Amino acid sequence: MLSAGDVQSCLRKLETLLRAIKYPGDVDYSGLSKGDPSTFLPIVSFTLTSFSPPFAEQLVAAGLEMTGKTDLRFTDTLYKVLRDMFHYKPILTKQQFLQWGFSQRKISFICDIINLVLQRHKQLNKVKRTL
Repeated sequence: MLSAGDVQSCLRKLETLLRAIKYPGDVDYSGLSKGDPSTFLPIVSFTLTSFSPPFAEQLVAAGLEMTGKTDLRFTDTLYKVLRDMFHYKPILTKQQFLQWGFSQRKISFICDIINLVLQRHKQLNKVKRTL
């Protein structure tokens, strides 16, 4: 069993990343620390669809639409994006991500997603500036 301190340190990392992407929504830290999937999905959705317009365009160009989907379909597409675009193997299965619990792993997973998108965003902006 993981200690509460581990979850708290992961939440602090997540909070820093949310500031970096200027996440506009309210964050339910209680829900995050309990592993409530409904608290994670809006953060992932914002990261993939709103934070970086160049990255969102890249998703659409690849045929990976992220908006207007059920939680299950969104998660399926999320895992496809992580596999195909980032060559990233998630630490949680889709089923684990969509159920309660696994809070520390989910928070680490969300941090990884934000970091991957931040890196891609910087690459895309660098390419855009050199054109």
